[in-house]
Amino acid sequence: MEGKVFMFGFAKKKKSGFLALVDCSDASVQVEKAFPCTVGGGKNSALRIEGVPDLFSVSENSSGRREISTLDVSSVSVRVNGMELASPTDIDSVATLQVGERLFYLISDPETLERAKRMDVSKWLVFYAESGRIEDEVPFARIRSSVTGRGLSGVGIAICPSNFEIGFMFTAVFGGADDKNGALQTVPMLSESAEAVTCPMCWLKFDLGDAMSIAVHESLRGDPLLGPDEMMRFLPTVFNDDGVPLDAAGMPCPDIACPHCRKKLPPNCLDMPQKIFSIVGAPSSGKSYYLSVLIKRLQERLYGDFSVVFKDLDPTGNMLLTQMKNKLFSARRPEEAILAKTALEGAMYERYPRHGKMVALPKPMTYSISKGEKTLASLVFYDNAGEHFEPGLDIEESPGAMHVASSSAIFFLFDPASNRNFKIALGDYPDPQLTIEGRLDQQDTILSEMEVRIKRILSIEPSRRIKTPIAVLLGKCDMWMHLLSKPLEPVISGGILDLGAVDRNSEILRDFMMSIDSSVPISAMSISDNVRFFAVSALGHSPQVIREGEFAGKIAPIPEKLNPIDVEIPTIWTLSLSTDIIPTRGS
Repeated sequence: MEGKVFMFGFAKKKKSGFLALVDCSDASVQVEKAFPCTVGGGKNSALRIEGVPDLFSVSENSSGRREISTLDVSSVSVRVNGMELASPTDIDSVATLQVGERLFYLISDPETLERAKRMDVSKWLVFYAESGRIEDEVPFARIRSSVTGRGLSGVGIAICPSNFEIGFMFTAVFGGADDKNGALQTVPMLSESAEAVTCPMCWLKFDLGDAMSIAVHESLRGDPLLGPDEMMRFLPTVFNDDGVPLDAAGMPCPDIACPHCRKKLPPNCLDMPQKIFSIVGAPSSGKSYYLSVLIKRLQERLYGDFSVVFKDLDPTGNMLLTQMKNKLFSARRPEEAILAKTALEGAMYERYPRHGKMVALPKPMTYSISKGEKTLASLVFYDNAGEHFEPGLDIEESPGAMHVASSSAIFFLFDPASNRNFKIALGDYPDPQLTIEGRLDQQDTILSEMEVRIKRILSIEPSRRIKTPIAVLLGKCDMWMHLLSKPLEPVISGGILDLGAVDRNSEILRDFMMSIDSSVPISAMSISDNVRFFAVSALGHSPQVIREGEFAGKIAPIPEKLNPIDVEIPTIWTLSLSTDIIPTRGS
């Protein structure tokens, strides 16, 4: 994709009869139709910027161009299109304006103003001014760290709000070499079709047009970043008649890779909306069992109740989860049903290059949902080691938990068997999971650490709550359901999800948790304003202790008693919020 760089304005020259001031802090718009008009905070200013004097006036000259004349810019730095304002200055249909540290657009073109009204100032694109290649998409407060964290000086880098294409030079906003060498005489512009997508491997953003192809011919084995064993990654320039990129040896190359980590992307994952589902829980809380059962139940329940096909989008990348699922459901003896813990550097993890470092990140497990002939979305699940959320683990050195900030939904798996208050409430209930020695209950700490990390990554105030739905999964419900004051309602009937029943069940479970240990529900509700509580059980029964042999002392499921309880309901609930494939009724 070729970017565009414009000098002091843009090609459109329409006499539109108005001037709009768009504030990049909140996307608010002020419009003035009378010329000349004054911009600033003084008594004569029609377009208001509080806290400053009347800065400049804008008039319309005989050729229909806007002309700026300074009034009082002695007390604050004023830049138009990246340059210190001098009088007079001509601008065309759109220009960037910096007043101190505040950023604005001056717009007099109706089409551009309509696009500006759709900008999302909560997310900013970081891109190369010359090529238009997108590097990242972050909140404004994280732009500087995003750039410097890549080892970049900021020279040649530009920024703009998401859903809008006209940018500011990074060094004009934050200072740097461009500010001294005259490069700020340019105003960068993205293609209007530029779209930032998230790599499901490294969670960095890139433009669809910058995805790399993976060479096929054996003579092209060896990539400068990934090493001699990997096939070369390249930006395609030659295509066959079907539009498939060709490598230097003329071989068709259908596979694509992220331009940041260069890892192969799941097939077709960029051609459909992406939903990231993050499963979080304390170490040994049963996430691997839950995810293995969840995939099987989603395949059965989505089709059986909603005629939605849930299928494997990346058989190679999902192989480990498929093996775990098959191992669990094909086991004949408890020893055969044991699933390994998700170790921090274990088989569910892979090392990826990220910001010049090799870091361990969880492998995405990618599936698709479709109805009829239409594929609706890709669903990306992460089974994250609980250790990634323990306090003290540096988020930059080991960023394995960063996917939670990009998630469409977060599932927090609460393990009652490791909670002291739940053990007391259960008394002498005969389940070996309640007698495990040496386990620390860190679940409230992990939730608190997750909150800190999410809000740090999103650059939001600690008191603000996110919009991302959180499903608190009260696991192993087969051992504690008898403690509830009233039974839970079925939530799916006749191919319809009853949101009212979901809410009523959630209230029962929330109150139940509050009566036993309030720390987890209080923490969850401080993170998000959309929290629901669900009773689930991956096994549906109490496992047994293996008495002899290789696995002596370990706890294992009993294959003939495997009877999962509602593990799929939280995912179906979140799908009902973010897609239209789940028919619903109620609140």
